[in-house]
Amino acid sequence: MVKREVKGRFAGSIGGLLWNFIHPVLMLIVYIFVFVYIFKIRVGSEASTGTSVIYLIAGLFPWIMISEGLSRGTSSLIENANLIQKTSFPVEILPAKAVIAPLFNYGIAVLLLSAYKMIFLGSFAFFLAIPFLFLLQVIFTLGIAFFTATLTVFFKDVMQIMQVIINFWMYLTPILYPMNLLPDWAGRLMYLNPLYPIIALYHDIFVEGSIAHWKMISLSLGWSLGFFFIGAFVFNKLKYEFADWL
Repeated sequence: MVKREVKGRFAGSIGGLLWNFIHPVLMLIVYIFVFVYIFKIRVGSEASTGTSVIYLIAGLFPWIMISEGLSRGTSSLIENANLIQKTSFPVEILPAKAVIAPLFNYGIAVLLLSAYKMIFLGSFAFFLAIPFLFLLQVIFTLGIAFFTATLTVFFKDVMQIMQVIINFWMYLTPILYPMNLLPDWAGRLMYLNPLYPIIALYHDIFVEGSIAHWKMISLSLGWSLGFFFIGAFVFNKLKYEFADWL
């Protein structure tokens, strides 16, 4: 089903699977032009253009995977209403495949960045850390998707609300800008942002070259497992009513 999700999105188009890469690359080019060359945002100890570009890539592609997983996961039950009504199967598969599919679409960009850093820094630590980060963000995204997909069955407006939240969430998280641009009070509040620790781990690895930031790892695990258990509990409690409401 993940394979069908990846292939089916652009089925019938001339570009086919290439659109999976064209969309984020074009988006990345626009953000690099605006934030690096117009606003001249610089990050890292070197504060160079190259470091700033890596910073954007390291934050933007994980965010694309998470945001697409949330968006498609939220609508996954509604989009497959006929399947749920007519057959008996574990409906947990539907949000799960919507969350996992973006890893195949956009995860390649993160792996290429890992290869680039490994070649120039001569360390395999990047490749060792990426599976852990991918697993962490899947648990995080799937937990929220379970919860929002369940709510969407009963309240269709949740899909529209989630789109608004996703749009705001990107700019409320230091993905396109560094933390040092924020005032002290905003920096302290950032620890209440569940997405921040995950993005910070990507930035730590690819920009600072550091992996063992236990504070961010602990925060990421806490938020991810918390969302997952709450989402899974709500989903499992109400899944037997999905067929009736859909």
